[in-house]
Amino acid sequence: MTHIKICGNTEPDGVRLAVSLGVDLLGFIFTRSPRRVTVEQAQALIAGVPEHIGRVGVFIDEPVEEIARTVEACELSAVQLYRTPTAADRQLPVPLLPVVRLRMAEDATELQFGPTDRPLLDTYLPDVIGGTGRTWDWTLAESLVGRYPVIISGGLRPENVGAVIRQLRPWGVDVASGVELQPGVKDLARLEWFVRTVRQSDAAAAQRAAG
Repeated sequence: MTHIKICGNTEPDGVRLAVSLGVDLLGFIFTRSPRRVTVEQAQALIAGVPEHIGRVGVFIDEPVEEIARTVEACELSAVQLYRTPTAADRQLPVPLLPVVRLRMAEDATELQFGPTDRPLLDTYLPDVIGGTGRTWDWTLAESLVGRYPVIISGGLRPENVGAVIRQLRPWGVDVASGVELQPGVKDLARLEWFVRTVRQSDAAAAQRAAG
């Protein structure tokens, strides 16, 4: 099944619903963003999250020492990085979700990832890092999807997530603004719709494969 990551969580209602819907990963942003949370806020949100649901911390250019402290304080299970992972980053005790913002097919040809990485492919905009709410040309990811457990992000919403699953069959999908009332505040109806659409798309894909 397609893994579902709900990102930019800042309030308990959205977290509780995501957990009840059986999502796989919850993202908490600890870097510059309208969805940023403090360590203390994240700890409160994570307190009721079962162990089997991944807790992903999102960072841009914070020092690895700060990231490590946050991983420990919040018991994170993965780190999403909007930078090329350094040797120090790779010493963190959790898997990495390195973010790649593809602009052209050639961008994907030379990419290399570690054995536990889950590459997250996001929209490229020159002056915006993440949370753009805009889609991109998914055909650029075709060469990566067969080689790595790719997570597709960038402008996903209930209306189009089925299409990306049919086209790419990625390891996972990631959503923030596509299920929000405002940055950080989830629209509970759209969140449920998003998860339901992913699961229906998975079921349809399994039927096609069996038939």
